[in-house]
Amino acid sequence: MSAFFFDHLKPCLCVLLLISRLGDILSTYMVTPSLALEANPIVKKLGWPFAWLTLVVCFAPYVSIQASLPLLVASLLVSASNSAKIWMARAMGEAEYGRLLFRLASTSRLSHALLATWISCFFMMLTGAVICLFYPDPAADPGFWLGGGVVLYGVVLGGYTTRAFIRLFAAAKRPRVQAPPVIDSPARVP
Repeated sequence: MSAFFFDHLKPCLCVLLLISRLGDILSTYMVTPSLALEANPIVKKLGWPFAWLTLVVCFAPYVSIQASLPLLVASLLVSASNSAKIWMARAMGEAEYGRLLFRLASTSRLSHALLATWISCFFMMLTGAVICLFYPDPAADPGFWLGGGVVLYGVVLGGYTTRAFIRLFAAAKRPRVQAPPVIDSPARVP
């Protein structure tokens, strides 16, 4: 199996990137069909056409195998993170899930949410750094690039979550705001 993989490395990485990107896109749709809860500001602003356009990343191995490995790892981890939220978001519905986050923000402190996020991201990035330590040569060790993908995921998660929390807590602290502007989605599962 591994001989086949390495004999066909570029197309295999292309397929893995396709799976990881589809996982990210479809899990995002399952959590927030209207993108109201999307943390990535670019996807939130440009919408689903842009999200689908990110599938072109699948061709990264044909440009650079090294660059494709961090993209693969980060996309797989984003897919895993999104998928962990599907059950609750689908059971509650996107609008109610958004209102829950809003209520939590209105009764909590931004510093607590950010500290928890940053601690999680620190451990994620530390995991990636440890992987890079065991594979220190970026020219000879693919493991270096895999570790870089874990670090990249920690950085992206920290940045997007920090931005999303700042916006959520700011909205929750505004006077006379009842709930965030979330569109209720028909994608709710009974």
